[in-house]
Amino acid sequence: MSQPGAMSTYVTQGLDFADRAPLVVEATDTVRATPDEVWAAILDYERWPAWFPRIATCAATSDPPTGIGSTRDVVLKGGGGTFRERFIAWDEPERWSFTVYEGPPLFTSIVERVTLRPLDDDRTEVTYRMALAPRRVLTPILRLARGQLQKVLAGALANLDGELDRRRRLG
Repeated sequence: MSQPGAMSTYVTQGLDFADRAPLVVEATDTVRATPDEVWAAILDYERWPAWFPRIATCAATSDPPTGIGSTRDVVLKGGGGTFRERFIAWDEPERWSFTVYEGPPLFTSIVERVTLRPLDDDRTEVTYRMALAPRRVLTPILRLARGQLQKVLAGALANLDGELDRRRRLG
């Protein structure tokens, strides 16, 4: 078993991996906000821990901090490790996606994708997809954990709606 805090180099993937990964977890929710408002919230990396329950910190690590090729680090709570991400899709304000290039030795590849679809003047459908290639020995365990991962994503999207409401109240 690896040491706590150990990092592995991942096989970076293209956007198509989100549709062909061996393990896919996805949640969709409707939030009371425009796509532009949702986009602004998901680009506010420092606020991610307020609405994404498993994240301890989220910070840009590149200049510029946004756009294709930009990078960020996400540290999970409870010793879950650090994931180093590089953005591979950036279609403002409809979709962004990143591939993980380094992280805990649980996976060989990860691509995550967020898509926004306007429903009317003040509601947006948000879909968050995690596409994962677990290390072979961990595949059965992570397949069993799929439901828990889906609950984490669904909870984050519900919390995002609350974050957007907080932003409106603050003006």
